[in-house]
Amino acid sequence: MKVVRFNTSLIPPEQKIPNMGWNEIQVKKNHPIFKDLYFEPRYYFVHSYHFKLVNPQEALCTTQYGYDFVSGFCKDNIIGVQFHPEKSHKYGMKLMENFVKM
Repeated sequence: MKVVRFNTSLIPPEQKIPNMGWNEIQVKKNHPIFKDLYFEPRYYFVHSYHFKLVNPQEALCTTQYGYDFVSGFCKDNIIGVQFHPEKSHKYGMKLMENFVKM
């Protein structure tokens, strides 16, 4: 896995870097971390970079910001997310609750 800067040539001018604010995620893989999520889960992001996976099968979720990028992954027993669950109200609380239960 790599971490890469957003490709600004693919992002409309009205979308600024760093990406700061609420974005929805699209769950790509059934995983216990996403159990019983709220409808249309959205999370708080503050970032200028994103994951670039060597193995696309490791992607848990993606987010759209000018283009789709991987916003969560799982490899073996490691889970990583691009967003801030602790700043994401009920959506983040549910994600953290699921993490603790795992």
